[in-house]
Amino acid sequence: MFLDHWSLICSRHKEETLTFLTVKTAAVRCGAKPAELLRVPLCGRAGKAGCGAVRGVFAQLGLPYRILSEDASGALALFYHPARLGEALGDNRAAAFLARRGWPVTGGVGPMLDELARRWQAGPAHEVGLFLGYPPKDVCGFCHAAPEVTQPGDRWRVFGTEGHSRRLMRRHRRLELWAAGVCLTHATPTERFRRIAALSISRNTTRKGA
Repeated sequence: MFLDHWSLICSRHKEETLTFLTVKTAAVRCGAKPAELLRVPLCGRAGKAGCGAVRGVFAQLGLPYRILSEDASGALALFYHPARLGEALGDNRAAAFLARRGWPVTGGVGPMLDELARRWQAGPAHEVGLFLGYPPKDVCGFCHAAPEVTQPGDRWRVFGTEGHSRRLMRRHRRLELWAAGVCLTHATPTERFRRIAALSISRNTTRKGA
């Protein structure tokens, strides 16, 4: 009975994890954000077997991903949109900043992800903000300890001109709220993914203040 009960708990955990990931990666799935970095906890005392279960949920999500760290408590994974990630890392200011810090900017997305995973072994790499679509001015400001203008509720630290940064935050927040509504009204993951991916996003390519 205990094993059966525990199996049901873990099954429910996987369902809830998939829903959580569906909501939090909505902006990535529809192409409004290049990547999302999320830590996913394991189910209670699942142990090493739980790592495989988490990877199974990641596969079910259907987005490319790279695990940056993994232990008995969970996994930290970067879920990404290949085309949007390539654009974000290829931005002139982002690429110049990364090149100065020794990143392989001319090799494409794959080597950049490899380098991110390698650097993460020594601790969080602050350049990950560029992978996540943060304005280069904010990532540069954070790395250089510039005066920030961050407000409560901001999704990242803001430096300099605020407009573009706050518009991005509002857009990502709206997409997550919309995706949460999709998950409430559509039971199957396939239908949820289809509706989120089909969302038409007008991506503003003008980075004011960047």
